[in-house]
Amino acid sequence: MANRFGSQVRAFAEKAKEMQLAIFRESAQALMEEANTPEGQGGKMPVDTGFLRNSQAASTEGMPADGAQAPGLVFVGLQVGQTVWAGWTAKYAMRMEHGFQGTDSLGRVYAQAGKGFARAAAQRWDFIVAKAAADVRGRMG
Repeated sequence: MANRFGSQVRAFAEKAKEMQLAIFRESAQALMEEANTPEGQGGKMPVDTGFLRNSQAASTEGMPADGAQAPGLVFVGLQVGQTVWAGWTAKYAMRMEHGFQGTDSLGRVYAQAGKGFARAAAQRWDFIVAKAAADVRGRMG
């Protein structure tokens, strides 16, 4: 009886770890997908040519730079508690996120408001995790 109980506890603990890992990975992916949702589809990501949107990248070694991997490729290998950096490698990504007022290096004058696509998604982190947890429980529960 005790051996069976111990096996049940180990199985429960293992399943809980698997669920936690799935929730962690899926939440990270969902956050980036939400941040990358175009304005025309209800998101905050501005899309003109698609270059900014397509420059989305992630890394476990620091802020992603040109040539970094797509977030999904990085997130699939994440472990719970591991640090991951994700963002956009387009040179103008920060200007699109936060806006820009002033004169650029070519003498052009701007008064551009930021779109806040990354900040808006980050502010919804609790909801994103809750949804991922419900999805994982539905599949694994």
